Amino acid sequence: MTESSEDKGSLLLRAVEAITISDEDASAIAEQYLSQSESKYRNDSDWAHRLRAADRIVKRYAQLAGVVGGATGLSGVIPGLGTVIAAMGGGVADTAVCMKLQVDMCKCLACVFGYDVTSEDVRHLVFLIAATGTLENRGTPLAANLASKAGVRMLRQYLKGTALQTIKQLFKRIGVTFTRKAIEKVMPFGIGVVIGGGVNYSLTRYVGSQATQWFIIDQTPPEEDAAC
Repeated sequence: MTESSEDKGSLLLRAVEAITISDEDASAIAEQYLSQSESKYRNDSDWAHRLRAADRIVKRYAQLAGVVGGATGLSGVIPGLGTVIAAMGGGVADTAVCMKLQVDMCKCLACVFGYDVTSEDVRHLVFLIAATGTLENRGTPLAANLASKAGVRMLRQYLKGTALQTIKQLFKRIGVTFTRKAIEKVMPFGIGVVIGGGVNYSLTRYVGSQATQWFIIDQTPPEEDAAC
């Protein structure tokens, strides 16, 4: 049973990695929202533009999460999903869809705040933020709240150690949590609804808010730039 649980964590992580947004696309989305803010609010500070772009990215992904709460059109929204379903099975694919959105959003937010998403540390960081934020929202206790100084130290400490192993463990816990939710919903089909559209929207808003705060605390911006 332990081996099966470990396998599910690795399986889920591989599934998400297979369909997550590319570094180039994440950078393009971040640049799009930053450019829009800079064009419309020319007198604002650089930090204000970053905060505004971050807010719009969170809204974008929360709305997308609400739309893809059900089966219709998922394969069109998420390239490669059909392959994941065939290779990994419907249950894992359901959870992978939810986690893909959280990871994509966190990667875009990292770009907005100037992190190099091509580096291994930032790639791991994005997965750590998405996973810990999701678990927090689902009521799973963690060592520290994500959006706090202690939360920043916690993830930075993970990056200094065995980050990939920690990510696998977090994804294993996510798989168990979402599988339990799926059973409660009594899903009859492969790609169905792990959590309803409204709950999916709320989850993504929560993770996005926590992720934004994590990046803000990590960068400890100057006081004059902190206000939006």
